[in-house]
Amino acid sequence: MAPDDRSGHWLWRLDAPGWLSAARSELAAGRALAEQRRVAVTHARRAAGMAVNAVLVALAVEPVDELRWGRSYLDHLRALGGADEARRHPLSATVQAAAARLLTIAVAPSAALVQLTRGPHGAADLALDLATTIVDECATLVATRAR
Repeated sequence: MAPDDRSGHWLWRLDAPGWLSAARSELAAGRALAEQRRVAVTHARRAAGMAVNAVLVALAVEPVDELRWGRSYLDHLRALGGADEARRHPLSATVQAAAARLLTIAVAPSAALVQLTRGPHGAADLALDLATTIVDECATLVATRAR
């Protein structure tokens, strides 16, 4: 896509700091609603995806395929969770593992299983912690690229 065509494109709605700010807002909203598992896990996944958007924008100074990790936040997590080193570059194996694990957390608890967790909101807290790992690494990468 030519730089002049970016104004209406989904990725270019925000710059990298804007995507990171949106990701952090999603994390805060998820933490505030941790007692609502479905909502908190969704906020966590959205936060992670928004942070990945920040990386895509930061990489835009190089030839970049804006769809390399998909378009939606779930596409991003699926692509990164199953990516080999070359496909996830410049993100680390830590992000890959966090993305893969974040996808395994069900948005609703199973009635058939007894959940052994860190507390009453363990699944939501874990999802938010995993998303924070992704957001933090993406923020570090964006800051490094801005230098």
